[in-house]
Order: sequence, then structure tokens, then C-alpha cells
Amino acid sequence: MSSNRILSNVDILWRIFQHSDSSQNYHNALVSKIWSNQALSILWRTLYSLLPLLHLLGPMTLASGAKGRPYYKYDRLIRSEDWVVFRRYAWRVRRIENGFMLPPNFSDSVFTDIIIASRTLSTVELLPNLQSLSSEDALFIQKWIPLFINESLRALDLHVSGPVDMHLLTRTLSYLPHLCPKLQNLSLSTEFELDDAPQFDAALSSLLLLKELVLSSPLLSLSTINTLAHLPYLESFTIISYNMDEESTLPTMPLSDAFSSLRTFASDTIGFRSIVSFLEAYEPRKLHTLYVYSTSTESHATYQSIFAAVTSTCPDIKDIHLQSELVADIEPIADPLLSTIPYHLLDLTSLKLIYPPPLKLDAGCMKALLAALPSLHTLKLLETTGPPTLPLSALSELAPLCPVMRFLTLYLDTKHVSSSTPPNTIFPCLEVLDVQSSPLESSARDVATFLGSVLPLTCVVKHSHYTDGPERMKWGPVIDFLPLIFELRAAKQAFNPITSSKE
Repeated sequence: MSSNRILSNVDILWRIFQHSDSSQNYHNALVSKIWSNQALSILWRTLYSLLPLLHLLGPMTLASGAKGRPYYKYDRLIRSEDWVVFRRYAWRVRRIENGFMLPPNFSDSVFTDIIIASRTLSTVELLPNLQSLSSEDALFIQKWIPLFINESLRALDLHVSGPVDMHLLTRTLSYLPHLCPKLQNLSLSTEFELDDAPQFDAALSSLLLLKELVLSSPLLSLSTINTLAHLPYLESFTIISYNMDEESTLPTMPLSDAFSSLRTFASDTIGFRSIVSFLEAYEPRKLHTLYVYSTSTESHATYQSIFAAVTSTCPDIKDIHLQSELVADIEPIADPLLSTIPYHLLDLTSLKLIYPPPLKLDAGCMKALLAALPSLHTLKLLETTGPPTLPLSALSELAPLCPVMRFLTLYLDTKHVSSSTPPNTIFPCLEVLDVQSSPLESSARDVATFLGSVLPLTCVVKHSHYTDGPERMKWGPVIDFLPLIFELRAAKQAFNPITSSKE
């Protein structure tokens, strides 16, 4: 009896069916009415094509298009009994991911038939509980997407490529505030500029609950950016681009009380100078995360300027990720980059510099950096040009300055390995040490022995060079030998509880 009650509990059934595949849930739907209701809700919760949904309204056949691409069309007019079947399933749909890779398209007559037939309904919402909709079908986005969005929609992701009627697309976008006023996440990418920026800006300004926004760079005029600056709840703003080989610029204008809620700003093609202008013009005081990928080779000066801008405008910054094109010029630099950065970022927890100008790291520079950034738990300094300048033995000096460090990536010089380390120099929390493409220029045993004395017992050492590269093969014995050293150290600690308690 108790087992029957358990198998009739809808919450338990929901959890079980969530972990079942589609074929299992098809069978579950045939067991009983309670099982059927829960299994069908799982099956229809996420759709990866509109075809199963539209097929509920009547039989469909494939016809040959003018350009050879097949398309679906209804065999007959939609009937009232078809709506009964449609509603039985449509309320279960929460998410639709409609990709453009599906070979068949839909005839315009399919959607016009739906519009005509739906006039007899008391409600015009086809999918009353739809919460997330994404599509890469340009024709569907431009013409028919308003049919499927409603007040329950919270996330909309539209990727428009190929021939586009920008006037039609702009007009479609203008309906968003009226059809889905509670929209929180919007992603819109296209390689073309909209032909009516004021209409687009008006639509954006009415999405007052918007929290996350992704826009392609052609859509970003100065008026659009200033419109976004006044959205009261915008927390995340990401700029993407189609052409990764061409650097985009970001128009800015000094504006007070701008981006009052912005916590994350990311860009994949905007140069550092434009990012500096953006930060200085709008001063997003609550910014926590800055992710910038520049398609240019950025200089020491631009790196220094972006750090200066962050320090002066974003006092609560926690995560900085800067990436630029690989630097080919390795001429000597008078002042190492990290030694010229103003450090006032006490809350910074993650710093990642990918392919920066030569850092010329040494023990003194690293100690100054770590002492100034006591909250760092992730430090990734990925440089691959020229010989490494930071000696491996410096890790024993850095360990006491890394109380919360969990992930550390460094380019290390392994020519001279210390045979002994000072007491109590183990990194207390380090989980991963990534030596990236550091050359191994001492014996694997000496390097492993040293690392085994400064790393915690659970730390993993990684070499992130090419999979079958010669340096990775050299580091293999180091990585393989470390567990044995850790076992020996653990055994020693077991016989010396005083030492163990200190570590």
C-alpha cells in the first residue's frame, strides 16, 4: 500500500521522470493517468523544433521549395477539435530551441492558418507557460516569432544570419515590450545594423525588468548604449561580434547615474581603449566581473590604462579576465607590467591575463602582487613568448601570501630547483597548479620533489601545452611521481602529529 502511495506522489514521479530518457517516458505515459500527466509534462517541457507542436493542429506534408529546400504545410484547414488536442500539450511547453540546421522549413501559410483559426479562441496565447525561446531561423524570427511569445516569457535568444529584412526585424522587435513585458534575459545577434535605431531603442527602454543582455556590435549605436545605461535592473551586458578578425569600437558619452545595477560586462572584439572609454564615461560602480577579449595585440600602456580605469571606477571588482592577441615582439621592457599596476582592489578574487605583453615576472614582483590582492583564489598569468623569468623556487616564497589561492597558472623557469624549502611554506588551499608551457630544464625527480614540499597533498599539477608536445612528455614523469611523494609525506606526518598539525 505504501509503495502505491509513493508511486502516486506527483513530486516523486516528477523527480524520477526527470532522470528518465524520452523512450522511457513514452512508456511511463501509458501506465496510468497520474503517470501520464507527469511523463508528458517532461516530454513536452523542452522542444528542439516547432514541428511536433505545429503538427498537433493538423496533418502536414513536405513540399519542394523554389530553391530546393523542402518546407512543411498543412494538408487541410485547422479545425476546432485540433485546438483541443493542441491545448492538451501546449500548456506543458516551457522552453523551445528552434535551430536553423533542421532541413525542412515551414510555409508562411502554416502561420497564417494559425492566425486565422485562432481568431475564434477566447485567448490568443498559443503557449501560455513558455519561459524560454531561442531561434536561429531568420525567416521565423523576422515574421512569426510574435505568435509564440507572451507574458510568461523570461528569456529570448535570437540569432539572425544571412539575408535579413532589417526593417521587418526592427518592427518585430518593437513588439517585445507589449508581448513579453516581464522579459529578463535577451540575446540578439546579427551582422547588420538596424535601419531604425530609435524604434529599437524605444523597445529596449520599455523592457524595464531586463537583467541580462547580449547584443552584437553592429547594434550598438551611442543612443542604444545610453538607453541601456538607464535600464534599472540590468546586471549583465555582453557584446559579441560575427567578424572576430575585425576590432569593433564602442561609442561612449559621459553620463551620470548610468548602469546603476551592472555587475558583469563582457566583450569579445572590443579593443582595450574602447573599454577604458566605456568605464570612464559611465563609471559602473557595482561592476564585479570584467571579461574583455581584444582581437588586437595590446601594449603595456593599454593594459596599464585598463587597470587604472577599473581601479578608479569599479571599487568592488572581483573578477578581471583580459585577453589579447599573442604578442610576437619580445623586446626587453624597462618596467614589468604587473609592477606598474595600481593595486587598490582588495576584493579581487580572480585575475586572468591571457597572452599579455611580456610580464617579466620575478619573485619580488609576484610578492608585491599577492600582498596587494589578499582575496585572490584564482590567478592565471598565461604568457608563452620568450623564456620564463619566474623561478620555480619562488613558489616557496609565494605560498605564505596565498591563504585562499585555489587555482594558480604560471610560466616558470625550472633551470635551478631548490633542494630544500623553508618550514611552513605549503600553499594551504591550492587545488590546481598549471605550469602551462613551462620548459622542464631540471630532472623530473628534483622538480617533483620540490613541488611535493610546497603543494598540499590534494593539489593537482597540470601542463597545458600541446597534447603530444615534447614539453608535455617531459612533464609527464613529474606529474606521475608527485602522488608517490605525497604518500611519503602523508606517512611521515602520521608518525609526527606535531608537524602534521602545523601544516
